[in-house]
Parts: sequence; C-alpha cells; structure tokens
Amino acid sequence: MTMSNEVKALYDSGAIITRQMLRFQFGSGIFGFISRSSPLTYAGVEYKPFGLIEVSDIGGGTGTSADGGFTLTLAESPDDGLTPDVLTQIESEDYRDRPVIVMDAHFHPDSGALLQVEVVARGYLDVVEHQTDPERGYILVARCEGRQLDYSRKNGRYRTMTDQQRRSSTDKFFQHAASRGRVDIFWGRVATK
Repeated sequence: MTMSNEVKALYDSGAIITRQMLRFQFGSGIFGFISRSSPLTYAGVEYKPFGLIEVSDIGGGTGTSADGGFTLTLAESPDDGLTPDVLTQIESEDYRDRPVIVMDAHFHPDSGALLQVEVVARGYLDVVEHQTDPERGYILVARCEGRQLDYSRKNGRYRTMTDQQRRSSTDKFFQHAASRGRVDIFWGRVATK
C-alpha cells in the first residue's frame, strides 16, 4: 500500500499523527489494539487502547526463509489492569500459527480524523515466552514468523480441469492439458528363471 498524497504532505511538514495498530486473529476471535487513549473501530474490529506493547524492528526477508519475523513485548502494568495473572491468560487462547498484522494509522493533526491505515507487517504468532525483567517486572514476549512461510506451504491442490471447475465453473484453462498416468519403465535386463 502506498501513502496518499495528503499523508505524504503531512509527513513532509512534520505534522502527521501516527499510531501503531495490532490485530490478532486467535481461535476465539479477532482482537485489535491501538497505541492511543481512546478506542478506534476500523474494518469492523474495535481496536482497544494500549501503550505498553513494543514491536521490534520488522525484517524484510526475501525468499522462503522466515527471516522477516518480529517480536512483540508486553510488560505488566497493574495500574492499567495488566497484572501477571491477566497476562498469563494468553495460554488459554489458541494462538499458535494465528495471523498477526502490524499497522500504522495516520491521523490529521488538526481534526484528528483517520486518514489512512497502512499495513507494516504480517506474520504468524509462533511462541509466547513468559519472562521476569528486573526493571519492568513480568513480561510476555511473542515471537512472530514472517509471511515468507506461506511460500513453502503445500496447499494440496491438483492442477486439473476438475479442480479448476470447482473454483470457477467457466474457467477452462486445463481443458486441453494432457492427463498424466503411471507408466512402468523396465530398467536393466529381464531376470531369467
């Protein structure tokens, strides 16, 4: 996605307001968070305020390796209701290999109107580690794998006319494709009895 001309102009003037958004798709539903003091509803999801999640540098890997991963860190904040007991509730969620999206929301500096939401990174939640930090107390570290893994996953489709017809009844791309069968090829000499 490219930034709109209005957002670019506000960036150039240094007057844009940008807030980070996180979208988690767990087994129990979709959860959204935004780094500001009031909630925001975007694309049918309510993004609840947060100010405590840190996002690591987002890699820009190429190929099929998972080097485009990133890390999300959430520290306890008893004043905001984020006690260690609350943070450990993530273990009751079905989070492994679930989609995570990191976005930037751009707001107008004067009106506060939402101008554009830009996807910064997409990935899958891999593991959640529970740690104790001497300065910040109890923290969760969520390690996310980049979307490069999608390139190496098998989808189980067979490229045949029947398979294509299930997706689009009018598509006849494989109509004249040769069918492949099993052919036994004898190699070497024939055994004698």
